[in-house]
Amino acid sequence: MHPSVTFLNFDNTYTWQRNLLCFPHEWIDMYDIEGTNLYCDDDAIKEIEKRIARRHTRGMTLIGSGNYHYVSYVLLKQFHEPFTLVLFDHHTDMNEQTLFPLLSCGSWVSYAQKNVPTLKHVVIIGSATSYVSSHVTTFPKNDVMYAPMTIVRAIPTKHVYISIDKDVLRPQDAQTNWDQGTMSLQMLLTYIDYLFRYKHVLGVDVCGEDRTFCVKNEQANEAIIRTCFKHMPISSAS
Repeated sequence: MHPSVTFLNFDNTYTWQRNLLCFPHEWIDMYDIEGTNLYCDDDAIKEIEKRIARRHTRGMTLIGSGNYHYVSYVLLKQFHEPFTLVLFDHHTDMNEQTLFPLLSCGSWVSYAQKNVPTLKHVVIIGSATSYVSSHVTTFPKNDVMYAPMTIVRAIPTKHVYISIDKDVLRPQDAQTNWDQGTMSLQMLLTYIDYLFRYKHVLGVDVCGEDRTFCVKNEQANEAIIRTCFKHMPISSAS
């Protein structure tokens, strides 16, 4: 990973978070692609993949509203090493949609399990419900912090990909357009720090924006970025 940020501009929320532009970054406009809000049709996903492929460095990716969290599925497809998805989310995003099997913000993890052969396991932290599967480990939301090494030991692979929906956080620390969990921002930062220390992190993405609460979300985003960047040597940037 390079210490840089790719902003995917689906909803213009990052135009109101100008302090984040102090980090090395790329800006990719997505707002003109039709068929992207909540659900993503085949033509839209192809265009999204095409635009993401043009970026110059592989660093962190900021996606926008949780309505576009399915973009994580696109990002996971680029890895060739066996890895575990570590998902911080108030929802499992594993809803099966059999009648209209469109990729969506609520089904993308299931899509990834079926279509990304190098994805070997999923660890979900902070969800409102549990999901029972031999390939999924869930740590449901809890007012008491799970020991960070308990999370690390639940990961069977050397490589991990971290996906963060800020709806996992308590409203004091971030505000989203979905129902939220109880995790503190400091707790999330501690987990991220341990993952970087004990695993090889292939990538990180963040979503959960709401334009009404840009200041609070900008502060959370900046803290997440700085926590990740301190583990990335500056000399690796290009």
